[in-house]
Amino acid sequence: MKKIFSLLSLTLVLLASCESTHDDGVTRFTILSEGLMEFDFRAGQGVVRYEIKNPMPDVSLVVTADGATWIYDIKTDEGKALFSIERNSGEEERYAILTFTYGEFVEQVAVCQTPRPEGAFDYDVTATMFGGEYLSLQTADDYNYYVQVGTGEIDYMNGTPNATYYYFDIFSKFRGGMDPILPNGTYTLDTSNKFKPGSFSAQGSMAHINNEYGEHAVEFKMSMGTVTVTDNKFEATVHMTDGTIHHIVFEGTLYVPFAVSYPTPDIATTLTEDLIFNHTGSTMRLFYYGDYYECGYDYWRVALMQTMNPINGDYFMIDIITDAKGEGADPENVLGTYAACSDFDIKPNSFLIGVMEGASYINSWRLVVEDDYIVNGNGRVPLTTGSVKIEKDGGSFVVTIDSMDDGNNKVQGTFSCGGYELYDRSNR
Repeated sequence: MKKIFSLLSLTLVLLASCESTHDDGVTRFTILSEGLMEFDFRAGQGVVRYEIKNPMPDVSLVVTADGATWIYDIKTDEGKALFSIERNSGEEERYAILTFTYGEFVEQVAVCQTPRPEGAFDYDVTATMFGGEYLSLQTADDYNYYVQVGTGEIDYMNGTPNATYYYFDIFSKFRGGMDPILPNGTYTLDTSNKFKPGSFSAQGSMAHINNEYGEHAVEFKMSMGTVTVTDNKFEATVHMTDGTIHHIVFEGTLYVPFAVSYPTPDIATTLTEDLIFNHTGSTMRLFYYGDYYECGYDYWRVALMQTMNPINGDYFMIDIITDAKGEGADPENVLGTYAACSDFDIKPNSFLIGVMEGASYINSWRLVVEDDYIVNGNGRVPLTTGSVKIEKDGGSFVVTIDSMDDGNNKVQGTFSCGGYELYDRSNR
């Protein structure tokens, strides 16, 4: 038995010895991976394994994609050819040939990438950070929220390595105040950059992906998209100019820090004593907006001018909320008595109290006009309490104001307006 085992051991040694010395010294190049490599629509990396036996001196392996620009960054490293592929945002499957050239050896591998399925996203990002700036009133109609969401820390650089950041230049009809939360609603990308409520501008919106050093390695411009904001949830679907589709979700508090550059005074009024007035022969302008604030009631702006052509003296603008909806641009519909309320808690039969953010006068104010111009907030007085009554006396409208400013001065008096101008803004 011992002799049999010895013979068996000798046979195995001889076999191993023959195998190890079988190399005939001839150079061989062999592709070890399959001849067809398949990828889905997403961007990614591929690997082709190969073997070179008895390498030739001063000969390097060259790998090319034969004009397929969606395959890039091809590298070879110790039996592996590495390459990157772009996302396929098209509607058709695409093919390419990787050609391996080593001296006189030429081998090929086919690469196939499927198109993006209908409804799929090129980038589906769950953001972990939310921030930006609230820039208050930008025109007569909108408040600007410059929102930033991403997967890295949000600061003045947004330079977290390998993080993705999105920027949305959002405009809303709703004021943010000193602790602004992005208002609920749907916002649509505006490529004409008109900065209207319910939109975000293409001019100020973009995205970028950082490399490992925190530098902007890939940047995107937006061509179409929608942002939907509900309580504690931000969701956006955006088409980029390169054809990619991005889906971004953030869940949490949608706080946008207050960043008005112009300081807001603690007391806005310029009065140092009570303001008592009685203006006759005045003119009233009425602007009807329908249910502008989506509160279930019609909104009007009432402008009262002490004199016309040119406008001089006291000028009041008062924002009114009626107790009905959709009554239309009829001056009779603005008649009534209105109590003071905040635009953060809108109630029927109310006027919205005057507030100041930065250099902007919001809602109900008295100003002083000189030859059609308001100079440096001349005579500014916010209406903060009390009531406004609008009634008819024969052919005239009489507006009675019984209010206070934010410095505890009385603002009391009447405008008797023999004429009025009416503007329907409900379809804007």
